[in-house]
Amino acid sequence: MCLLIGPTGAGKTLLLKSLQAGNYHALKGWAPADLPATVPTTGTNLMTITVNKSRKKEVTVREVGGAMGPIWKNYYSDASAILYVIDVSNRCQVAAACIQLLTMLTHPQTADTPVLLLLNKQDLSSVMPQSEVEWLLRLQDTLGTTSQTVNVYMCVCVQRPAMCDAAE
Repeated sequence: MCLLIGPTGAGKTLLLKSLQAGNYHALKGWAPADLPATVPTTGTNLMTITVNKSRKKEVTVREVGGAMGPIWKNYYSDASAILYVIDVSNRCQVAAACIQLLTMLTHPQTADTPVLLLLNKQDLSSVMPQSEVEWLLRLQDTLGTTSQTVNVYMCVCVQRPAMCDAAE
């Protein structure tokens, strides 16, 4: 099971809906008014996503709401991978997300769990430059000291995420 976490409003639920829709290429042309309706997750969502239709490869994803950050640790033991989403168009959120990210990475139960860090909302005009995001998150220092594998992707969660291309 993959654990999907990140601050409130980062785009976790929209990512799940995009993945579940299956027709990823159609999502690229969506206008903001066409996006599926989402509300902040106050509990958890559990979805099975088909990442490779020809091989029928499925992944179960548990999304835990951003407001539930203090209890994310209760879900670490069941996770075979962690997807951590940050809205990099929201400067205040990036700062708070950094603390939550470091807390998650240093938790003993995540020591061997691979992490995919998704720097979301690259399509917005208020997006921070990649160098600024890396500096605020102290990515170079963080990635150099973690025991787990951490991959970082700049993305737009309403488009086909790069992780799906790698899975096929």
